[in-house]
Amino acid sequence: MKKLLLLVLLIIITSCDEGDVVSTETIAEEITRGAVLRTQEYINNDYLITDLQSDFHVVIEEQDLEDGDLLDEVEVYIQYIGNTSVTEALSTQEVLYDVIPASDFYEGEFGLPRYELNISFQEALSFVDLQLSDVAVKDQFIYRLNLKLTDGRNFTTGTSSSIIIAYDTFYSSPFLYTINVVSPIDDTAYTGVYAVESILDGPAPDGETFVDCYTVEITKGRSNTTRQFYAWHWRYHRGIEQKRRWEFNIVGDEIVFGKNQLSSPEGYCSSTAPILLGPDTENGSADIVDDTVFELWFVEGYLNFDGGCGFNTAPSRYRFTKQ
Repeated sequence: MKKLLLLVLLIIITSCDEGDVVSTETIAEEITRGAVLRTQEYINNDYLITDLQSDFHVVIEEQDLEDGDLLDEVEVYIQYIGNTSVTEALSTQEVLYDVIPASDFYEGEFGLPRYELNISFQEALSFVDLQLSDVAVKDQFIYRLNLKLTDGRNFTTGTSSSIIIAYDTFYSSPFLYTINVVSPIDDTAYTGVYAVESILDGPAPDGETFVDCYTVEITKGRSNTTRQFYAWHWRYHRGIEQKRRWEFNIVGDEIVFGKNQLSSPEGYCSSTAPILLGPDTENGSADIVDDTVFELWFVEGYLNFDGGCGFNTAPSRYRFTKQ
C-alpha cells in the first residue's frame, strides 16, 4: 500500500493541474475498495461519416491495491444507437466485442498495466452487422468496459463516484465511452474569442454555472469536431485553483456538451462526490456555415451527482457570440 501511495503522489506531481489534486486519503480509500481503469490518453472520440478508418482511440491504465497484480481481464462491450427516425430501428443491444487478458497489457510509465484500445469506424460497423449506408450523423456507438479482478470482483459503470468517472481528473475512469457519428468540419469553425452570456429561463442551481467568465477562447480539441474552452465553475475557490477545461462537440446540426465533466474536486455542498456536468436531453443548434452565435445546453447534477447541493439535475443554458 505504501508503494502504491508513493506512486500515486508521483503521478499527481507530474501529471495533474493544481485544481485536480486529490488527497492521498481519498486515493487510498478508492483503490482499497476497488480498482479503476484510468484514461491516460483520449486520442480521438468521434467517427467521421466520410472516413471508415476514423477511430475510437484511448489509452487506459489499470490500478488496484496490488499495483495492477489483481488485473485478470477487461471485457469490452459495444452498442449501436440510431438517433434519427430512419436509423432508430437499427439500434442494437449491448454485446461483447472483445476480452483483453492481463497478458495483453504492457507496463506503463509508472509500473502499472496499460492498454491501447483502438477500434475503427469500419470495425465497429462490421461487428454490429451494419453498412455505412445504414447509419447517419448523430448516431452513436457506446463502448463499456468491465474490469475483472483475480479475486472475482468486477468494476464497471454504476460502481464509482463522480470524482472517479469524470474526465480530466486524476482518475478519469468512466468505464464508458460515447462515440458520435459526425460530419467533418473546418478546423477553424467554432474557434476564436466568444462573449459568454447565461440565458437560462429560470433560476440556475446556486447561480450561474460559469463565473468571472465574460469572454472565452474556444480552440479545437482532441478530434475534428471537438471544441474546448476554460472557465471557473461556481463551486471553484477562485484564485487558488486553475480554470477547468470544458468540452463540446459539433454533431451535425447540434452542439453536444461532453459527458462526465467535473466541477472541481472541491465542487460539492455536503458530500464528497463533486458536481458532475453533462449533456441535456436536448441540445443547442449548430450551423457549420455560420459559427458567429451558438448556444450550449447542458445540465448540472449529471447522473444526479449534484454534490449534495439538493438540486439533483438542473439545466443550464449559455449563448456564445463571436467577437
